[in-house]
Amino acid sequence: MQHRLRWPIILGSFLAGPAQANSSQNINQLIPTQFKNNPKRYSEGIKRLHDLVRQCGAGVVSNPARALTKAEKNRCSFQVKLDELFFTPLSERTGLIQESEWAYQDGVTWYTPNFDQEIPERFDLRDLMKSGQPEIKTQKCGDCWAWSTHHGLEIARAIHDNEVIDHSIQTVLSCSRRGNCNGGYMTAVDFLKYGLPREPEFPYAASDRACKYTTSQINTGWDAKVQGTPYIGSSLRHSVAKRLSDGSFLEGAKVQEMIAAMYEWQSPLVVTVAAYDISGPGIYANCSAINSGGDHMVAISGWETVNGKRIAHVWNSWGPNHGDKGISRIQWECGNGKLNRGLGLSAKIVQYKAPCTPPNAAQTYMREIQAGNTVQIGAAQSSDITCRWTPTEGLSDPNNCTPTARPTRSTEYHLSAQNRCGTSSSMTLVHVWPTNDRPEIAQVLTPFGVVEHRLP
Repeated sequence: MQHRLRWPIILGSFLAGPAQANSSQNINQLIPTQFKNNPKRYSEGIKRLHDLVRQCGAGVVSNPARALTKAEKNRCSFQVKLDELFFTPLSERTGLIQESEWAYQDGVTWYTPNFDQEIPERFDLRDLMKSGQPEIKTQKCGDCWAWSTHHGLEIARAIHDNEVIDHSIQTVLSCSRRGNCNGGYMTAVDFLKYGLPREPEFPYAASDRACKYTTSQINTGWDAKVQGTPYIGSSLRHSVAKRLSDGSFLEGAKVQEMIAAMYEWQSPLVVTVAAYDISGPGIYANCSAINSGGDHMVAISGWETVNGKRIAHVWNSWGPNHGDKGISRIQWECGNGKLNRGLGLSAKIVQYKAPCTPPNAAQTYMREIQAGNTVQIGAAQSSDITCRWTPTEGLSDPNNCTPTARPTRSTEYHLSAQNRCGTSSSMTLVHVWPTNDRPEIAQVLTPFGVVEHRLP
């Protein structure tokens, strides 16, 4: 009985009336036999197809298996091919694991680019690749996080080193300690500070192999080390005062900040996104999963403006059948600050071979002291960098990059370090113990006032 109840849902009829059932039957005629006859593996893809046809019409299917009527035209600006890629479960094509406490870890920095540059309506890093562009291959397990990380380095090298280098994805998968074939974290991108070996040195196996390199070898690293991989935006947006009850934040990276950073650094972004299907050069303009944390990681190589809408150029890890030879176009915003499919809600810029050394505001997030004691906070900076702290309460000098803090109450300090390359920011929570008993929840002074915060 349970199987009989679930089956109509899988095939999209939803136990509706005759018209709905007939429509579902027509959609099922579009599905190639090998997928329709294996619903256990392909049920997710079958359901996605029904959802797409309801939104767009049967014309959303490229090269349908039967002739379509005029009433079945495509209402969307893209199409999909009903191939193995489309029907492969998303768990095998994605792999991002959301990390709720990522903003409150040691060494987390944000980067706000300079805006004294004119940003073009169209820009793509592929136009700067004079020796060709890296090959887009296909991930074979839930390791999109490793693929997007390695794409970030390969794209940067094709531009700045004028070389097309096939770097080892398996090194990120096996050695970064940021995930496995069942998924991984956005912070994997930070592993690029070590560079990466080339593909033949540690070939992709699509499995959780042990890392072949020692800690010493990793610390020594390889060529093409990146200067930094900060998040785009400002630490102020991730203050505990800005956090919502579900653990998310009021806003993510803004599109204008993301494209300004890409243009300034001539380097890609590595971002989170809610995965979407598209085949060919069309534009995924359906506004859905707005500001989603996403289930996938990809790289962005550029943008264009179509009918006043900013369109992102996205490098995926699904091979050449996705988008146009592996790169898809998607409408980036659906209203001010509303990121389509959450594209770039978390975004890191690959800082590689800059005209100047950017600030690095990285610091320890959590510092704990007894009432009346002091602690030094911040990070040493070069002489061309100016620092500013907020709030200023309890600081020896709010314009010193490494001031002494002696707060009378728990305080969330934010450091803004700036030079001509831009602004880097970070935050540290100095928790003051008024007694010997550490409270579970503390009153914390932030730049936005006093809030209650559950201590980590």
